[in-house]
Amino acid sequence: MEWFENKTTQLIALIGIVGTLAGFGYTGATYVNRLENLEAQIGGIGDTENAQQIIEERFASIETSVEYINKSIDEGINPSLKTIAQTSNGMGQDIVALEAEVKFIQDEIDKILDENKNPLSN
Repeated sequence: MEWFENKTTQLIALIGIVGTLAGFGYTGATYVNRLENLEAQIGGIGDTENAQQIIEERFASIETSVEYINKSIDEGINPSLKTIAQTSNGMGQDIVALEAEVKFIQDEIDKILDENKNPLSN
């Protein structure tokens, strides 16, 4: 019986050791999995930084394009506005001259009507 107790104790001890090792193995595998996930996320952060840099470069090129477009529009508008202003000033002077001529013609018509007025036709 002593032999049976000895073997049973050894078997129980062996099962305890194997169970403990299995538990450590499972826990260790969980930690390894967590470490791998963290490494993957850290690698993802590096990819994100690269993507952010690419986006910043694109924004810089878009800003440059917008500045060029604004400059082109401004350079195109200024000569056009200058031409329109000169044309409108010339037209304004022409209108003033035409108004003076119309007034002169009206005065001449009034003079002619006064000269041709029949004193007996009242």
